Parts: sequence; structure tokens; C-alpha cells
Amino acid sequence: MRFGILQEGDTPPGASVPNRYHEMIREAVLADQEGFDFWGVSEQHFNAPHCTTSSPEALLGAVAILTQNIKLRQMSHVLLTFNHPLRTAEHLATLDIISRGRVEIGTARSNNSVMHKAFGVDPNDTRAQWRECLSVIVKALTEETVQFAGKYFNIPETRVEPRLYQNALPKIFVSANSFETCKASGALGIGVMLSNHFGWEYSERCIETYKSAVASAAPDGNYEVNNSFSHLVLAHCARTRAEAIEQGRPAALGFAKWVVEFLGKLGSSKSPNYAYMASMKKEIEHHGDDLEYLMDATPWFLIGTPDEVIERAQKFSDLGVDE
Repeated sequence: MRFGILQEGDTPPGASVPNRYHEMIREAVLADQEGFDFWGVSEQHFNAPHCTTSSPEALLGAVAILTQNIKLRQMSHVLLTFNHPLRTAEHLATLDIISRGRVEIGTARSNNSVMHKAFGVDPNDTRAQWRECLSVIVKALTEETVQFAGKYFNIPETRVEPRLYQNALPKIFVSANSFETCKASGALGIGVMLSNHFGWEYSERCIETYKSAVASAAPDGNYEVNNSFSHLVLAHCARTRAEAIEQGRPAALGFAKWVVEFLGKLGSSKSPNYAYMASMKKEIEHHGDDLEYLMDATPWFLIGTPDEVIERAQKFSDLGVDE
């Protein structure tokens, strides 16, 4: 099993975005020194104070210069039409050069309704936009020239510069919290990064859905199948369980409350692509103040002693989780 750290620039009361950014960079350097496998930062828009990392490529560039071994994964590039895929390909290749071949590609279609409205994105189009953007990026980074005619992009013969530092396309992942995305990504031969606010059974079904699909994957382009299943958790470790809960409670429950509001916006929309979020919202809302319940009944929170963290990691491994 591989272990990594994902950060989104949470700024609780008393914190500032500038200070938090520099803290994250120092934390990434420490993660590299301590042997973590990968470090990632997600693309977030209009989500302050919980998520403030709107320009992850800049943060990743800073971390690339200051680290030696840790893989760098944007978790995730929002592959929608406001982010032109050729620009995304250029960013990835540049970061790959700066890091001397340590880039991994994380992608997403986004579940942020505020961002959709601000950038003029129809929620009903996000799956199709993500799919088309991914196709363009793969072609741009693996072929000498890219030429593309699709629903959203018409690109004449073009060569993207710079080229990747790595000889082959880096591993590709997609952020997921639905069975549909797990199945689709498996069929394409790309890894999944699951964020699950339901119970353990939901994770098991997502893993089974993905593993079944990836077993007969048909990559859409010149890249190797990545059959890695990642499970994202909110983690806090302390010497005793009581200390871990006391220290982690404000951030954990604050985040849970925000997620309820966040999921509700798209879950109540008319888009069938996000209808499942209404159920997620209901589940969290019902137990939103009960941290102990959320810790035990869901895989969402990894809070406890070192031994408890190890035990939970083993449970994930037994389920088929790779990261």
C-alpha cells in the first residue's frame, strides 16, 4: 500500500491563506523526508475558507524544487472547458521537467455548483467535458502533434511544448464518489481516488465495481493501465484515542458541516449526474455532530492512536485499497 497526503488549504479561524500556503509547502518537504509516496493539492475555486488552493500548479512547482523523491499529483485537475486541455498538458509537462519525472495526473469533473455557475458550466455536461478534455491531454502528451475534432474542442494540428520529462505518460487518476465514475474509470484503465461519506459497504461496492471494470480495461490512448484504487480519509493521530478525538473534533466536525452544505447544493439540482449527493447529504446530516459514530461507521475519518491507524490501514488493504 502507498501513502500520500492531499491538502486543500483549509484556513480555520485565526489562520491566513499566505501562512497556510507556506505551511503546506513545509509539510510537503517533511512528507518527502519521511518517505511518503505522494503529495497532492486539489484545484478548488470559490470554496474558502475550507479549500483555497485555486492555483495548484504554482504550489506543486514550489514543492518540486524543494523535494527529491516524493511523487507530485494534482488532486485534481478540473477537466472542464474553462480549463483548456492543451494548457493543462503544458502545465503537466512543465511540472514534470521541474520535478525530474515525478508527476502523476489526477483529474476531476468537479462537484462544486458555485464553480459551475461562475465559469458557466452546465452540470449535465461535466462527464462529457471531462472525457473529452482527458482525450485531448493524452494525445497532446503522447503524440508528436495533436489534432482533435469533438463536441467542445476543435484543434488543428498542433505540437505541445514542452514535452514530458518521463518517457511514458504518468499514471492517470480521477476523483470519484459514485459507482458510475468508478465503473467508467476502470473501463478506461485509469486509477480511482474515492471520497466516501457513506458507510463501509459503499466503499466495498465501489472497489468491487472498479476492480471488475479495470480487469477488462481498454485505454483510450497511449498509456498503461493504472489499476490503483485510492481511498481518501481525513486523518489525525495522537498518543491516545481521547487526545486524537479532542484535537481532531473541531476540524472534523467543521468539515462535515461544510460538506453537508456543499453536497446539498448539487444534490438538490436538477442534474441526474449529481442526484446521489442528496443521499450523501442526508447520511452525514443525520450524524453530523457525532464524531465517534462517523469514525466507526464510515471510512471517512481516520482518527486515533498509531495502533488504531495501522489497524484501519490494514482494513483498507484487506478491502483491496492500494493507496
